[in-house]
Amino acid sequence: MRKINKFMFVVPNTRWFGKRCWLWFTPSVCLLTPIIRNYGLEVEVVEANIDNLSPERVKERIKSFEPDIVGLTNLSIEYWRQAHLTAKLAKEVDSKIITVFGGVHPTIMPQRVLEDSNIDYVVLSEGEERLITFLDILQSKHPDFSSMNGIGYRVNGRAIIHDPIGQINDLDAYPFPDYSLFNWGKILEFKQSAGGGVSTRRSPAGVVMTSRGCPFKCCFCAGWIVSGRAIRYRSAENVLKEIDLLVCDYGIKELVFHDDEMYGDRDRAITIIEGIKNRKYDLVWKNTNVASWRMDYELLKLMKESGCYQITISPESGSERVLKEIIHKPARNDQVRKVAKWCKELDFELQADFVIGFPGETWDEIRETTNFAEELNADSIKFAVATPFPGTELCNIAMERGFLPKDYDFYRDDALGFANPVIETDEFTVNELRMIRCLEWDRINFKTEEKAKRWGRINFMTLEQIEEFRKETRRNVGVYFVGQTENG
Repeated sequence: MRKINKFMFVVPNTRWFGKRCWLWFTPSVCLLTPIIRNYGLEVEVVEANIDNLSPERVKERIKSFEPDIVGLTNLSIEYWRQAHLTAKLAKEVDSKIITVFGGVHPTIMPQRVLEDSNIDYVVLSEGEERLITFLDILQSKHPDFSSMNGIGYRVNGRAIIHDPIGQINDLDAYPFPDYSLFNWGKILEFKQSAGGGVSTRRSPAGVVMTSRGCPFKCCFCAGWIVSGRAIRYRSAENVLKEIDLLVCDYGIKELVFHDDEMYGDRDRAITIIEGIKNRKYDLVWKNTNVASWRMDYELLKLMKESGCYQITISPESGSERVLKEIIHKPARNDQVRKVAKWCKELDFELQADFVIGFPGETWDEIRETTNFAEELNADSIKFAVATPFPGTELCNIAMERGFLPKDYDFYRDDALGFANPVIETDEFTVNELRMIRCLEWDRINFKTEEKAKRWGRINFMTLEQIEEFRKETRRNVGVYFVGQTENG
């Protein structure tokens, strides 16, 4: 029997290995910290990304705390090297430290993760209940994970994966996220040049998730593997209590709602928005994921009255055929046009995200998408390339049809979020996708000085900085990191 007393979360630094810096934090750490504390463990968080720590500094922090368990999570598979290095650092401090990896990355690639002997366990899907079960079993007289779901481990060197079963339905039953162990000044300062809309106008800022899950079946999305198809909502009362806490205890000046489907229950969403409006806090807010088909003028008007200043929609394609037959998304372009028009009338900042390069998509349909993006006249337009994540329909089709390189590996050093294409068909090459993504982004967002100023306002860049950014982005065919260094 092993007694567990100390648990340390470590979030790797996205800058390691020359990768792009992505200044965002991992909500799961904030959610799980109070649960582990209530369980009776001492908890410490090393946020190497927000605090920009070197591997050596992370190792020092682990050694100083002397944890029994190091819990790992990262922001994306793109940062796979960072996650595996962190596990190695923990084992170098003390080989007896138990390493457990949770989040999106190990949930969609558990077998691959467990090829690393420095990682002892993976927890799949939602961790609130599974982590407590894991701790109970780990401290039992004869630890046996055979009856636990949502866990990965090794027996005699062979990886054993138990798929997750069920989901958390009562989201109100768990404590609010705990930010007290973070560097508060940094964790809530989301001001990153060219950060793609996650940057916030005011600080400190807080991130709120009011629901989990998405019922739709977009071919490229891996979110359902982690959060499921069924939408589960926190009650409006519970959400408003968290907002009260953030404002009154932490002095929050801006909220970022980060749900996939906040507006699936319209009445609940209206209750939350009216609650924000009626509180008359010194508060603004934004939505990073808004389903255009959930919006109407009256709802947007109420959002504006309550302090919302920016929304991001994802039309994905300008081709109705691609939307329906390939992506399987219920977005329709006429509705997207209406949302764009309403945003102009109500003085919203509008971001619109598109994806190009799907198997079965024609070059002319890609052009439809870029033309539609221009027509919307949004404040910021982004183009991503269709990226095959494990377990998605897109990945399966690309593999089955031979649209991926023969030596394709999800652990790729050239993975750059949604910027570096790997799918190639008879309709387009990866170089053509790079070229059109880069040049149409440049043409549409900066066609006039007025448009450049609108883009700069969202992305925290002056006109002079924008010109340098455009030049370097063109010369790197769509990939350029602002102020990027190994540890800076």
